[in-house]
Amino acid sequence: MFTKLTMKYIPLILHVFFVLLLQNCGDKDYADTLEGTTTIEIQKDFLLGEASELQFEILDTINLEAPGNPPITAIQDIAFSKDFFLLVDIKQGLLKFDNSGGYLRTIGELGEGPEEYTVPYAIHLDEKGKIVLVADWQKREVISYDLEGNVNSSSERLPGHPISFYMENDTVLVVQESLVGTKEKPSQVLLSAIEPNTLAVKHRESPLYGYNSNFTIFHSIPRILSRVKGESLFYLPIIRGDIKSHTDTDTIYRKEEDRLVPEYLLCFTGFDNSHQLRIGQMVMSDRYVFLRVIYENQSHYLVIDLENKRPLLPFNQLFNHTVTEGIMPRPFEEDVFYSILRDEEGFEEKNPLIVLFRIISEG
Repeated sequence: MFTKLTMKYIPLILHVFFVLLLQNCGDKDYADTLEGTTTIEIQKDFLLGEASELQFEILDTINLEAPGNPPITAIQDIAFSKDFFLLVDIKQGLLKFDNSGGYLRTIGELGEGPEEYTVPYAIHLDEKGKIVLVADWQKREVISYDLEGNVNSSSERLPGHPISFYMENDTVLVVQESLVGTKEKPSQVLLSAIEPNTLAVKHRESPLYGYNSNFTIFHSIPRILSRVKGESLFYLPIIRGDIKSHTDTDTIYRKEEDRLVPEYLLCFTGFDNSHQLRIGQMVMSDRYVFLRVIYENQSHYLVIDLENKRPLLPFNQLFNHTVTEGIMPRPFEEDVFYSILRDEEGFEEKNPLIVLFRIISEG
């Protein structure tokens, strides 16, 4: 039920050009260049004002605290099916559950062996082929298992550390981050196509897509790209200097043939430019963008309505829980989202609850 670029390298001059474009929201030449781009203004008073609680309709819950379930430490990725779902836990590996939250089996094993994963980071479920692909961040490879837990094959070593899978026109793409970069040679986000059955990697010598960034680690951002209303959208964080710098603008790009074009310009106004300002997390769906904006070392959560091209509301509570990266809504299917909730009280760590819900529009 839930599924999670085909481009050549973008020349460095193009990236620099975009960065220069984003220096000033009010620059006339900049506005002329971005003709046709949707500008969404986010004001300081709005973001830091009185937060609201999202209005939602709970559709279902899955309790992972069922008897016999292994302890869940931190969920890295989830793939839903009609009759079951898979999740990757940092310490337990890849686990299979029925839709009521009952543990069925572990798929694969944590380890250093050729058929084991060291740091399972993302999964791709192919229900038709009855296989699941596991991205091993540490080994820089993809491992294929059947749904009974048997290993099929492993890919060759990827050019970067895999952090997510992405479907584009029935092609499985593996998003990767390059080795830790420096200011002189920033990290890159790479993309390679992979054949699900044979795990043959296409264009390994020349990844399908890559760009530079001053981020040294990308996997703090759960998903760098998404498919919104049939368009491939990409979030490229614009950070000048180190991670604590201030930026007034950020951009969501759209893939157009072999290049990126600005689709949404996020323009922050009224903020003190002597303080840190950046986007720490972004989750995109067909209608909404959920943001974690960091200002003066504090996290502020915000919903943007893409249909109406405006910020909808700031929020810091969801299901009577303080919002964290895990609780941030994630797309499930169409207009349905899911969040991962943990018990905030008591000393005994419990397995989380998965909540499926629909956001009630405020007009």
